[in-house]
Amino acid sequence: MSEEKKIKEVGFTVDAGLIQRLGYELVGRAETAVSELIKNSYDADATVVDVEFIDANNENGTLTISDNGIGMTEKQLVEGFMRISSTDKIHNPKSERYNRTRAGQKGIGRFATQRLGEKLIIVTQTLDANYAIKIVIDWNLYNIDTDLTSIKFPIEYVEKQRAEGTTLKIESLRDIWNVTAIKKVNSYVAELFQPDYLSERSRNYNSAIQNDATFKVDFNQTIRGRRETVVNDKLAIFDKSLAVFEGFIDAEHRGKLRIISEPLGLNDDLYIDYSGKEAKFTALKDVYFRIHYFIYSRYQYYRGRITAKDLSVIQEMSKTAGGVRLYRNGFRVLPYGEPTDDWTNIDRRWSSESGITNVPLNNKNLFGFVEITAPDGKVFEETASREGLIENEAFGQLSTFLHKSLVAARQRVGEKIKVFKDHDNRSSDKREETQQETAQEKIKKLRQILEESTNTKEEGEKTQENREEEKAKQEQKKAEGIKLVEEISKELEEASMLRVLAGMGLTIGEFTHEIKQFQPAVYGHISQLKNQNLSEDAGIQLKGIEQNIDDLIAYTSYFSATVDQNICRETKPVDVLAVIDNFNQTINNDLKKNDIKFEVDEWDYRVITIPMHRSEWSSILFNLYTNAKKAIKRAKSIGKILVEVGVEGDYIFINFHDNGDGIPEENRSRVFNAFYTTSTPAGFDAPKNDQMVGTGLGLKIVKDIINSYKGKIFVISPQEGYSTCFRIEIPRLKE
Repeated sequence: MSEEKKIKEVGFTVDAGLIQRLGYELVGRAETAVSELIKNSYDADATVVDVEFIDANNENGTLTISDNGIGMTEKQLVEGFMRISSTDKIHNPKSERYNRTRAGQKGIGRFATQRLGEKLIIVTQTLDANYAIKIVIDWNLYNIDTDLTSIKFPIEYVEKQRAEGTTLKIESLRDIWNVTAIKKVNSYVAELFQPDYLSERSRNYNSAIQNDATFKVDFNQTIRGRRETVVNDKLAIFDKSLAVFEGFIDAEHRGKLRIISEPLGLNDDLYIDYSGKEAKFTALKDVYFRIHYFIYSRYQYYRGRITAKDLSVIQEMSKTAGGVRLYRNGFRVLPYGEPTDDWTNIDRRWSSESGITNVPLNNKNLFGFVEITAPDGKVFEETASREGLIENEAFGQLSTFLHKSLVAARQRVGEKIKVFKDHDNRSSDKREETQQETAQEKIKKLRQILEESTNTKEEGEKTQENREEEKAKQEQKKAEGIKLVEEISKELEEASMLRVLAGMGLTIGEFTHEIKQFQPAVYGHISQLKNQNLSEDAGIQLKGIEQNIDDLIAYTSYFSATVDQNICRETKPVDVLAVIDNFNQTINNDLKKNDIKFEVDEWDYRVITIPMHRSEWSSILFNLYTNAKKAIKRAKSIGKILVEVGVEGDYIFINFHDNGDGIPEENRSRVFNAFYTTSTPAGFDAPKNDQMVGTGLGLKIVKDIINSYKGKIFVISPQEGYSTCFRIEIPRLKE
C-alpha cells in the first residue's frame, strides 16, 4: 500500500467582481436603491433625512443622504455595514430607540450605494462618542480576478459633524438625475410607507406609516451652488371615491369583504371563499386591504360629492398612480401597483369577460393598499432584488383573495348603479310586458284606422274623377298600412323568438356551469387511477381520457363566458390582445393535439376597438382558426399560425397567417361568398358534427360582423414561411 496522502481542507473563496454584479442584480432600479438607503435611516431611528442631488443633472454628479439617527460605532460599521449579508436585523428586528419594525433583513444597503455611484464616503457618529468615524470605499477596486477579502479601506477618526447620525456621500453617480427623475424618486419614497394603519395588528407592531410625524424625508437639488427643494404635491383623493372596498382574513382564515358607498347607499359585508370546496385561505393571516374605487365617465353617480374638475384630475393621476399597492410590515414592495403591473389580474379579467353596465373595473379605477404583517418574513418574503415577493402558496392565495373580492365588489356596485338608473324601481319583466302590450295596442289602433279610412262616404259634390283618385289613394294607404302591420307582427314574432333563444342561452349557461361542477370529481378519479398499478396500455388510455376532459373543460369555460357576453346587450370597446390571449389559452390543448405552433406578434400595446359585442370575436377567431387547421391538415405539414396585432392610423389590424395549402389567387375574393368552401363535403353516413362542418358560411358571417362595424377583411400576401394571410381592419377606439 502506498504512503498515505495528507488530507487538505479547502473552502470557498470569493472573487471581488461579485460586488459589481450584486450591485446591479440585487438593486435593479436607481429609485429602489435610494429608497433602500432611506429605509436604513428609518431603521437607525432617524426623524429627519436630507436627500440632496448636487450637479446630478449631468454625468458624475454627487448624492448625499444625511440623517439624525443613532449612528454607528466602529464595531457596528465593521461587523454590520462592512459584512456582506449581515444578520444584525435578523437578531434585532426592532430599532433601539423608537422600537420601529426594521425594514429589511438582507443587508443590501451597501449594494444600493454601489448601484448609485462609483465612490462612497461614510461619516457616522453616535451620541456617546467624542469623534466621528469616516471610511471611503472605491467600488472600482472590486474587479474580477481579485480576492474579495484582499481589498481593504482605512477607517479614519474625524471631528463630529453633528451630535449623532450618519451621512452617505455617493460620488460619480452612474445615472443622470434631472428634476423629473428626482420627483419620481421623491414620489416613490413618499409612498414607501403605507398611508395608514389598516389593522390593529400593524398598529401594535409599530409598522411604518406615511403620516408618522417622527419621520420626514426632504429632497433637494443643487445646481452650480443654487439649492432648491423638490416638492411632491398630491391631491387628497381618498375621501372623494365613489366606493371603498375593505377586506381582511379573519382568525379562521376566512376572507371577509365590506363594500361601502355613501352616494349609492351601499354597505354590504360578504364572505370570500378560496376555491372549490376549500373555503378557507389556509396560508393567509394578518392580511388587510382598503381600495378606493372611481368611475370617471359617470359624474352623476357621486351625487355632488366631487367636482368635474377634481374627477378629471384624479383620472389623469390614475395613469401613473392607479392600482393596488402592497405594503409588507409598513414598507412598500415593488412592482405591485405600478402602471404596468396587474398582480390582482383585474385588467386581464375585465378584458376577457362581459362587463356590468357602467361598472368598469381595471387598475386605473382603483387606488388601493394591501397591508401584510410578517414579522419573521417567512410567509411573505421579498426576493433578493427587492422587486416583488417570492411567489409561494401564500402569495397565490393573496392574489386570489384580492381578485375575487374586487369582482364581488364590482357586482354589488353594479346592482346599486342599476337601481340608481332605474329610479322607478320597476322590474325588467314588468317593463317588457308593458312594452309588448303597448305594441299590441298600436297594432290594434292601426287596424282600426285603416278600416275606418276604407269606409269613406261618398260626397255628392265630388266628381267621378275625384272619387276614383281618392279611392286609389285609399287603396294605396290600405296596402301600406297592411304592410306596416305585417312588419310589426314580424318584429314581435322575432322578439318572441329572441326570448326563446335567450332562454336557451340561459339553459346552455346553466349546463356549462353544471359541467364545471363535475371537474374536481372527474380529476379526482383520474388521479386515483394514476396511482393504481395499471398496464402500459391502460395508462395510455387514461392519459387520453384526461386530455379529452381537459379539452371539454376548456371549451366549456370559453363558451360559458361567450353566453355571459351575449346576455349583455350593450357594446363595449374590446381589448384585442386580451381576446386573443384568452382564445389562445382555450385552444391550447387542441393546438398540442394537432401539433400546431401558435404565435402572437404584438406590434402595439394598446389595441382597443370601437364598442363591439365581445362574443362576436369568438365567431371571428374560431372561424379563422378552424379554417387554418383544416388547411394545415390538407397540406400535411407541421402547423404554424402567426397572428400579428397592431394599430395603423384609425384602425387596429389583425394579420392571421397559416402554413396550410393556401388559397389560389383567383379565389381570394370568393372565400367570403356564402356557401363557398374549400372543405370536402362529408358523406351521408358521417357523424352530424362532421356534416355541419364546411358549410361555407363561416367567412361570410365573419365578413358581415366586421362590415357591420365599418371594418374590412381581405386576403393579403403572407409572410415568408406561410401560405395564407387574412387581414382584418376594425376602427380603433380613440382617446
